[in-house]
Amino acid sequence: MEDLVEAYIGGRPGYHLSLAVWFGKSSNGADEHLLLLYSNALLDHFVTDRLSLLWKTGSQGPPFVEVSSVSADRFAQLLATGQVDNKFFDRPDVLYFDKALLNESILKKFNIVTEPAGLVKGWYVDADQAKLRTMRDILSSRGDSRPELGLVKTWESPDFESCRGLIHIEINQRWLPLSLVGLRQFTFFNDLQAGKPGFFLFRGGSIYEPLKFEEKTEPRYSSLVLQRSSDDRYPEVYLRSVHPSEKPAA
Repeated sequence: MEDLVEAYIGGRPGYHLSLAVWFGKSSNGADEHLLLLYSNALLDHFVTDRLSLLWKTGSQGPPFVEVSSVSADRFAQLLATGQVDNKFFDRPDVLYFDKALLNESILKKFNIVTEPAGLVKGWYVDADQAKLRTMRDILSSRGDSRPELGLVKTWESPDFESCRGLIHIEINQRWLPLSLVGLRQFTFFNDLQAGKPGFFLFRGGSIYEPLKFEEKTEPRYSSLVLQRSSDDRYPEVYLRSVHPSEKPAA
């Protein structure tokens, strides 16, 4: 089934595959079922095809898969009005998705979770860049760009002047926590080790200076992330709040 989905990705000119769901899995040799959603708005009604799962060998015989295709926008409309056939939600297995092309209601309906609760997204600005402009100007210029990193807070002081958290990055459309080995590949970690920490800027206006990283064995943190560490060890960053009016320290 995965090979068939791969064939559909980019396989129809003018149609960008947004979602592929294997549903109603057969246990008795009957037809399998595949739902395909596309970004092309012209596909405003369901199109059904019946293909052999042995298509790569040139066979036209069983086992077969019934493929139901429609635009993501149309599916979202039907979902909003309660007109989607419940068969699509019978033990669904999401084989492919492009979250940028899917309505939030579709992601939720198929339980496609791409980021942990409480994740704030933002960017890193090194100390040299921060010397050239005010923090307020830098924050304003970064506001429309793609976030480079995320933070899930594990603790925050009562005065909101300091906090701790787990740094995340987006990997294959999912926001996942970095390991200590993974952190060493990033400028913000190496700058801190070199005594030249920069600043984390987050959507909403929060600005923090990293103080240190500390690896902890903390089982409760596994409930805060999408991908649990096998040994429950997580590198936690300690942060100090920086106000936009403050001039960054050289």
